[in-house]
Amino acid sequence: MLAALALDPDAAARLVNRFLSIHAVLGAALATSLAGLALATVGGALATLASLMEAVQRAALAGLMMGALPAALPEEADPAPPAPAAERVPSMAESEIQAGLYLGGSISPRSDVHLKAPDGTDMTLKKVKWKTESLVPAVYYGLRGIDWNARFPRLGGMVDFTHAKATAIRSQLVEQTGTRGGKPVPPKEPITNTFRKLEFTHGLNFITLNGVFRFSGWRRRTIPYLGLGLGFMIPHAEVWRAGRPKERRVIEARVTGLAYQVFAGIEWKIFVSDRYSALTEYKLTYTTNDVTTPDGDQVNANIWVHGINIGAYRTVWRRSDVAAK
Repeated sequence: MLAALALDPDAAARLVNRFLSIHAVLGAALATSLAGLALATVGGALATLASLMEAVQRAALAGLMMGALPAALPEEADPAPPAPAAERVPSMAESEIQAGLYLGGSISPRSDVHLKAPDGTDMTLKKVKWKTESLVPAVYYGLRGIDWNARFPRLGGMVDFTHAKATAIRSQLVEQTGTRGGKPVPPKEPITNTFRKLEFTHGLNFITLNGVFRFSGWRRRTIPYLGLGLGFMIPHAEVWRAGRPKERRVIEARVTGLAYQVFAGIEWKIFVSDRYSALTEYKLTYTTNDVTTPDGDQVNANIWVHGINIGAYRTVWRRSDVAAK
C-alpha cells in the first residue's frame, strides 16, 4: 500500500485530506464539550451559545464531507482548487443594533448600613458582610441592547439590565455607632439585634443607560470596549427590624436610588455567522438603596457590585440588510 501511495501522489494527497478532515471533526467536538462544561460551572449553558456550538459541529461535518469528496472522484476529474473566500466581518462603520445576554458572578465587599427611625434610633452598622449567591436561583444574569451608529462608528448607546443579589449575613458581629431607642448602642454586637432580615435577594436589580467606546480589533475579530453609565436601582428588598411584628416588614420591589457603573470587555467575533459574537467583561457598579418601612424607619445601604460577565451578542438589525431589500 505504501508503494502504491508513493507511485500515486494524488491518492496520497486525498488520504491526507481525509485524515485532516476527520481530526477537524474530532477537534470541534472536543472544543464544544469543553466549552459546554465551562459554561455549566458559571451557572448553566446559554441556549444561544449552545446552538452556535452545534453550528460549529455541523460546519466541521461539512468540512469532513468536502475533504472526503476528492477521494471518491475519478482520477481524470481533478477539480480546480476553489478561490479563497473573503473573510466576512461587518465594517465597524456600519449601523447596527445588538442584543446581548450574559451570566457570570458577582461579589459585594463590606459596606456600612445606616438606620434612622422615629423612636430615637440613629445608628450606623460598620462593614456589613454581604453574600451574593450568584449561582443560586435566580442566578446572576443581565440583558442589554446596543445601538451603533455609522456617523460615530466607535461610539454606541447601551441599555443594560442586571439582576444581582445581596444578603446581610445573619451570623456576623458588626461594629456600630449611634443610638437605638434613644440609648447608645454597644460598640459591637450581632447584626440580628438590629435586623432580623436585611436582604435584596429577589434582585439587587439595576437598569442603566451607558455610553460605549470600542477600539480597533486584532484581525477585526476581537474588539475591546469601555463604557460607563448611570441608572436606577429597582431592588426587591426585604427589611425586617428586630422586635417588630412580621407584618411591619418591607418585602417588595421599589425604586430606591441610583446606580453608577463602569465596565470593560472584549467582543469576540469567533463564530461562523457574522450575526453572533461572544463577550467577556468586568463591570463595577455602585448602588444606592434607601428603603423606608411602614413604621417610618429609614434604611440606607450603599452596595458595590463587582461583576464578571460571560455571554453572547446577536445582531438583530443592520442597515445594509435594509439597503439590500
